[in-house]
Amino acid sequence: MNKRFYLAVAATLLLARGGLAFAVENIEINGFLTVGAARSSSSTDSQNGNITDSVNFDQNTRAGIQVSADINDRMSVTAQLLGTNREDDNFDATFDWGYISYAMTENMDIRGGKIKFPTFLVSDYIEVGYAYPWIRPPAEVYSSNPITAISGADVLFRVQLGATDLLVQPYFGVANDQDALVPQEVLPALGLNPGTVKYENFDAKDMAGINVALSNSFATVRAGYLQTKVSASAFGVNNEDVSFWSVGANLDWNNIIGYGEYFQRDIDGMANAFFPNQKGWYGTLGYRINRFLPHITYAQLLDDNSNNDPGTGLEQDSLTLGLRYELGAGAALKMEAERVKPKSGTRGLFMEPTGDINIYSVAVDVIF
Repeated sequence: MNKRFYLAVAATLLLARGGLAFAVENIEINGFLTVGAARSSSSTDSQNGNITDSVNFDQNTRAGIQVSADINDRMSVTAQLLGTNREDDNFDATFDWGYISYAMTENMDIRGGKIKFPTFLVSDYIEVGYAYPWIRPPAEVYSSNPITAISGADVLFRVQLGATDLLVQPYFGVANDQDALVPQEVLPALGLNPGTVKYENFDAKDMAGINVALSNSFATVRAGYLQTKVSASAFGVNNEDVSFWSVGANLDWNNIIGYGEYFQRDIDGMANAFFPNQKGWYGTLGYRINRFLPHITYAQLLDDNSNNDPGTGLEQDSLTLGLRYELGAGAALKMEAERVKPKSGTRGLFMEPTGDINIYSVAVDVIF
């Protein structure tokens, strides 16, 4: 954790507790930390280079600070600083997201700023590992969208239907200067050798979507749809249409834990050569036994270029056996063994075509 992260956290705490404290009320400061390691059974690295055949802490280690405060009876602010190895070996701090929320009515809030992108079940808290059973959310689904926050606005409209809560969340905005991992297949077009880990910037404009969720005391069902236009100067891509939709559900009932999600990504024009059409899904089932939660996850990532589009989608299956152990309030130990099988002749989520690979991971998640 570098000096800039400590300075950013210190500045946040001083703002909350120092001379500007009179301007806000009910200040809350929360934090989370994940320390984890992963090792692969193969010399073929994962496509972001962070899982290798040596023990590596880059993929599963991150820390964050969340600060929230009430401005008045109707308005509040919330922000998060995040330190992570998202792209390289430099553990760095970023302003991950932050927004102003205004309560129009008891059931409707409007938020503006840099807001979390509501793509999947755990998108709102994907950095907080303690909040879900896995060490890493299934990559076959969660790697499909590199955008985690958008600059714009959304509306949270809530309705109580008996014992069930309905959330309708329309949103719009932009996501400029985003970083996407360049597929290995197009590295030669950029003058780079295969096996290189390379990120390039892209812009997503005219983003408009909706997230709808039904939840009660033991289950949540959600669905979402998004349309946007993508530009990436490095690839000669300009305002190509993108659509993305997903559905999912989770369950926590009588010690039974379940998660399941499906997504489909459709990208037009030349952008498809660099960000091909994909679809994927996963299912997780677990059973809580006192402090232990053993669970199993099966996932698939599939090519969805059915119209002879130029891109080549990544394909793989995986089976993960996991165990979560509660270390006490706000802390959990997790262990996982994952068997990944790229489709024959393809590379899946690795740097080159390979056979079956085992990945072993361990992590400690805490919230404070």
